[in-house]
Amino acid sequence: MGATALCFTGAVAVGATALSESASAAGNESTPAAGSQAAPSAVPLTAAQIRAETIKKYGVHPLPISERNIAKYNLSKKTLRDLVKARKLASTTKAKRIRKCESGGNYKSIDSSGYYGAYQFDRGTWLSNGGGKYGRTANKAPAWAQDLIMYKTYKARGWSPWTCQ
Repeated sequence: MGATALCFTGAVAVGATALSESASAAGNESTPAAGSQAAPSAVPLTAAQIRAETIKKYGVHPLPISERNIAKYNLSKKTLRDLVKARKLASTTKAKRIRKCESGGNYKSIDSSGYYGAYQFDRGTWLSNGGGKYGRTANKAPAWAQDLIMYKTYKARGWSPWTCQ
């Protein structure tokens, strides 16, 4: 069992792996009697240890999205750090006002003139900022991905792409 999962069940697995590795290194590994199975001696990790392991593996804590999505989209530590910043920016009054004005806050919105998602990205802006990794158009991508692409667009151009403010 590897130390890859950091959910609560995974945290116990990490603790158990670390414990068995240190016991093996010290030569203190006990062998169960024939026909019996040794119960795993899982040592739960403290909150500080879980935080440290999460930061070591992903670069951020708490995780802005699920580990499943991190794996599904193969997100880097830098992308996860940007996602934390994107979430913060998306929660500002200005970003909320833009979402409401552009799409009524609907992340699945499609405009007849070729704009998609909560921030009404055109395909060119969406793709040039890396959105194609998450969906062909913004409305097909998860909300967190739209917030991330909004953040990248904002970093490059400020609020100017959104006339609806």
